Amino acid sequence: MTDRRDSVAQTERIDSMLGQMRMLCAQIDEIGQEQQRLLEADRLEDFVAVLSSRNPKIESLAQAGTLVEGFLECDGVGVDQVQSARRQLDEMAEVVSGILKRDAEQQVVVEKRRDELSRQLSGVGNSQKAVRAYSGGGQRSNPTLQDREG
Repeated sequence: MTDRRDSVAQTERIDSMLGQMRMLCAQIDEIGQEQQRLLEADRLEDFVAVLSSRNPKIESLAQAGTLVEGFLECDGVGVDQVQSARRQLDEMAEVVSGILKRDAEQQVVVEKRRDELSRQLSGVGNSQKAVRAYSGGGQRSNPTLQDREG
């Protein structure tokens, strides 16, 4: 009797964890879509804030995956349950793969914008140096000569 209850509890835990993982994948995917909108709107600060908001979800997803793998390796889990769980994990892996692909594309855009901003800031610094050089660097007239004139 106890073994049957343990097996049912184990199956329920696996199903619950898989459901939680699907929900986390969907949330991470939604965050990625929001990141894309922010990036296209050139709102980099908001992009970074949204990007960091997904880290706890990614950590939870990894922990849940580890737990599910542990549950699947336990005795008392049926072959059908293991196969079903593996199929679901494979589907989630495809979602995660799409998220990683989008992340790589977004990283390229962010790096381009960072480089452009760096060049612009470098140009501002060079312009300021040129203005100082051509204006004499803001030197004041010699006070000794002013005394002789007066």
